[in-house]
Amino acid sequence: MNKVILYSALLGTSVMSYQARAVELDGYLTAGLAVHNQSQTDGSKVVYLDEVKDDVTFLQDSKFGLQVTADVAEDMQAVAQILASAEDDNYSMDIEWAYLDYTASESTNLRVGRIKQPVFLISDYLEVGYAYPWIRPPAEAYSNMPVDSIIGVQLLYQTRIGDMNFGFQPYFGSNTEGVPGQPTVNFFADNYVGMALRLENRAFTFQISTFQTDVSTVDTASALNSEGSATLSVASLSWDIANFVGYTEYTTRDIESDKGTLGQGFNAVPFDALFSDQDGYYITLGYRMGKYLPHVTFATIDSEPMAAFDPTNFAGSGQPGPSQGARQDSITLGLRYELNDSAALKMEYQTTELENNAGNLGLYQPFSSGLVEDKMSLVSVAVDIIF
Repeated sequence: MNKVILYSALLGTSVMSYQARAVELDGYLTAGLAVHNQSQTDGSKVVYLDEVKDDVTFLQDSKFGLQVTADVAEDMQAVAQILASAEDDNYSMDIEWAYLDYTASESTNLRVGRIKQPVFLISDYLEVGYAYPWIRPPAEAYSNMPVDSIIGVQLLYQTRIGDMNFGFQPYFGSNTEGVPGQPTVNFFADNYVGMALRLENRAFTFQISTFQTDVSTVDTASALNSEGSATLSVASLSWDIANFVGYTEYTTRDIESDKGTLGQGFNAVPFDALFSDQDGYYITLGYRMGKYLPHVTFATIDSEPMAAFDPTNFAGSGQPGPSQGARQDSITLGLRYELNDSAALKMEYQTTELENNAGNLGLYQPFSSGLVEDKMSLVSVAVDIIF
């Protein structure tokens, strides 16, 4: 992938833009399909990630995004990104980010509003499929995030160290999200404090990031109410040397329950019984041959198994419980083909295997019965466009 494109995305500028009266419009689109061969022992369907089933679906990966950048003053910009993603046979529209960017000096910017926290290697352009080789980033690492963005403040400091660009991004804020597979549960993240350090040049990008946040869940239907704290740390590296392309990231998530009121009232269910400690890792290796980029990804996710977990009746509530953490390995063979300077066709074949532990759902949504097999095959095809 062109390092100039990736670096410009980090700075919050556009890959391609149309400018008129100090307003820039940048867009991207992904149209993709996916299908797996897994099912449940009772014959019912099982969902992988958010939408993938054993019927062909376009819901998992299809999306449209538009970024608007407007000059407020010589040293100030307003930036917003609107994302419409396929969901339940329709499109759901969200504001991915919306912030005011103030240039305090040649090397320092201050952002206030709804911001993307720089947790992963591609966090700043996570939804722009054209900017990376996969159809979707390896879920074994990227599924560890509790929220997609925060409402708060972020400092971006950039300078040169030799032939490297150095970036430092501390941030603070809060946010709330829904819990996948649990329509009555909301996840709250408060006192969200994090930072990222980044070094890069034309060949390499290295980043380390970490954040800590107070967390809680509020359930309007059952007993899944609890609070605690969460910490996530990530080490990331990518390279692009003589047509050899690579990405690797390691993530570790640590969950702690609020010990002060454990087992009483709001904390009748410990928070670390809802969300487990979890580690994820992947490595992607590819080789660019003209317009073709074949690549292979090895990924794994591991968590601490929880005792006596029944996914069909959690905490005696009669309600399905959230996953106690995922334990699975996957291998993905992929091919990216450059249709032109603004579009790419991608094809992937993935095999996934669950570890045989009681209560291990992997990256499947909670289900009513067991899976037919521990192994699954997943086929995906997508077209990514920027404009």
